[in-house]
Amino acid sequence: MPHRDLPYPRLEIDRQRAEFADAAVEDRFNRHHLPERSAQLKVSLLFCAAFYVAFGATDVATLGPGPLAWTMIALRVAVALVAAGGCLAIMRRPESVRVAVLAACAVEVVGMAVFMVLCWYQPAATAWNVMSQALILMAIYINIPNRFVYAVWIASGSSIVFCAMLLVQGYLKMDDQVALVLLLILGNALGYIGARRFNLAQREEFRSAIQLQQLADRDPLTGCFNRRVLQKGLLDAELARARRYGTALSVILCDIDHFKRINDTHGHAAGDHVLNEFGGLLLAMTRETVDSVVRYGGEEFLIVLPETDLDGAQALAERIRHAFCSIGCAVDLGKFVNATASFGIAAVPALDPDAPDTPAVLVETADAQLYAAKRGGRNCVRGVTVTASRMRSTA
Repeated sequence: MPHRDLPYPRLEIDRQRAEFADAAVEDRFNRHHLPERSAQLKVSLLFCAAFYVAFGATDVATLGPGPLAWTMIALRVAVALVAAGGCLAIMRRPESVRVAVLAACAVEVVGMAVFMVLCWYQPAATAWNVMSQALILMAIYINIPNRFVYAVWIASGSSIVFCAMLLVQGYLKMDDQVALVLLLILGNALGYIGARRFNLAQREEFRSAIQLQQLADRDPLTGCFNRRVLQKGLLDAELARARRYGTALSVILCDIDHFKRINDTHGHAAGDHVLNEFGGLLLAMTRETVDSVVRYGGEEFLIVLPETDLDGAQALAERIRHAFCSIGCAVDLGKFVNATASFGIAAVPALDPDAPDTPAVLVETADAQLYAAKRGGRNCVRGVTVTASRMRSTA
């Protein structure tokens, strides 16, 4: 029985974009790093804005203290105001990845556009402007946290515009133009390599953390969650969500019948094969990323079913029961073992104001129903609707 993949199965990194190939994993990565990146972004924007305005002194030195120089300074101040606005937006929406990215892009695009205007009216300082452009490229690639692809587009696009402006102005000799263009290409190449390496390294570290967490949260034999996930509050969170939104919630406690007999008759290796097959069946017949399958202990498994009432949980349990008892578990070459399982269900109905406060009530009730199924002859399903004031049993 093939097992369903673990959560976030697509942990591959798109090395061209320096992002996770799976958008959900990339979003989780961005949200994990958002507080740190937002703090760095605010500092970087304010730092760059301050120096952007401070270099207005070069406008006065080059153009003289006239209207054109003051216009250039006013444009620099406008860039600083955009940076301040970006910082304010990040402070107001600290939980938004999109706002942080938009703030970084806005400042970079506006800053580069104003820089082109400044360079156009100061052709005599072209050599210094090229050096400034190279430094700005480093800031875009390395210092201002942003999506790698956006940084590449903004930096390379502004460099192309800058080179075109040099050619149109025709102020420099051809050898100087070639040298300055090569300098910009070098700046982009170094920035690209550094930014890509940094983004890839961050994602490699995050991927390793996810894989370690999966190994810690998964039962190595069956691929199901282990009890540690319950201790971390899986069922508490689902019950709280059901109470908050008025949705149904069911849990199924499953137990393989006469499992000790299987171990005693066929050996523990055969028992492991049966557990593996049963766990794989549970994973295959539940909803990926919605339901949770937990190896509760030994041959017992707990299935958590959000937005599922008693009837839905019973229907699922019957399908699993029938599928498991209908197939033989391969325990050796050409050797099969037929096994059955019993199921106990506890369900919280939708829109129930008397839903239990703690998940312990659900698990205890499901356990009682499981033992009722065992007493009823095994290989069957028993279920009950659970509220704080009443219980309605069904066979």
